Amino acid sequence: MRRLIVSAIALALAGIAASPVVLAADTSAPSVQAVTGTTQLPRNVRPSHYAVSITPHADKLAFDGKVAVDLDVLEPTRTITLNAIDMTFASATLTPKGGKPWTAKVSVDDKAQTATFTFDKPVPAGAYTLSMAYTGKIGTQANGLFAIDYDTKAGKKRALYTQFENSDARRFIPSWDEPAYKATFDLDVTVPTGLMAVNNMPAASSKDLGNGLTHVVFKTSPKMSTYLLFFGLGDFDRATTMSGDTEIGVVVQKGHVAQAQFALESSKAVLAEYNDYFGVPYPLPKLDNIGSPGSSQFFGAMENWGAIYTFEYALLLDPSISTQRDRQGVFGIAAHEMAHQWFGDLVTMRWWDDLWLNEGFASW
Repeated sequence: MRRLIVSAIALALAGIAASPVVLAADTSAPSVQAVTGTTQLPRNVRPSHYAVSITPHADKLAFDGKVAVDLDVLEPTRTITLNAIDMTFASATLTPKGGKPWTAKVSVDDKAQTATFTFDKPVPAGAYTLSMAYTGKIGTQANGLFAIDYDTKAGKKRALYTQFENSDARRFIPSWDEPAYKATFDLDVTVPTGLMAVNNMPAASSKDLGNGLTHVVFKTSPKMSTYLLFFGLGDFDRATTMSGDTEIGVVVQKGHVAQAQFALESSKAVLAEYNDYFGVPYPLPKLDNIGSPGSSQFFGAMENWGAIYTFEYALLLDPSISTQRDRQGVFGIAAHEMAHQWFGDLVTMRWWDDLWLNEGFASW
């Protein structure tokens, strides 16, 4: 009975939220229809895939980015508007499939948190790739790509993480940064050799470039909202176990893996229970819980698909002094965030005013 109830809820939510905003019928000559959800962006363009390349410069609190967005133009337009903030654009081109690129003029509206790309003539309806080169900022607060400095026995370290809920992916990628605009993501990063890079998906390849840098390419994500994308970088250790066909991992600062063992084993047990309870298997090949130093007054953990972000105080336990209540706290937070892998990640509210649905079902 409980599975039937959960399945009914999931189907109901899927009917209102799992798919992108219905902007147009999928035909060879698309035309705009009524939008079925809230949007603050023009409704004439729909993204389907982001190929993102990032080179962070942690010491300068800045990063270089490139992104190629596969998109559908649903009606002729001279402008394409998406979300972006704290970015400087070096170039932007729009390329039709099988055609030559069109150069775009870029204007940024800081108040609206948008960038608009203008073309010399109307862009016909059809499939295109919008390519952009840009620079962005690494913050010191938990929004967008941000840095956390922490002390170790070897001295001070700096780690990078992302936090995008509810609408800060636009600080990392120029994007349609609204929950109903789901797309797939390819992320590759160029990072200092010896540091560990983490994404929603496992790494597909890693190549030492021979200049103190390593190029890491991650596998393609499932279709998801922009706010669920994750990137982390630091002097990390990773421990793993298996739950069925899924690799469960904990990623923590070096020397702290032993304190994450309870969270690792708990996650293994919870994933097996949820796969049975929901009747819908967890769809990604891995599920990491990334432990971060520091804290925030706004949240303790975030359900990025396949890469849950959790502050260390809510994840790590010292086996010699932890109490039963400590273990229950860690278990409860892990179970809540893992429930979001279904309620929130697989099935997503159309707009932020229904975020209570994600939180309510995960808590339940």
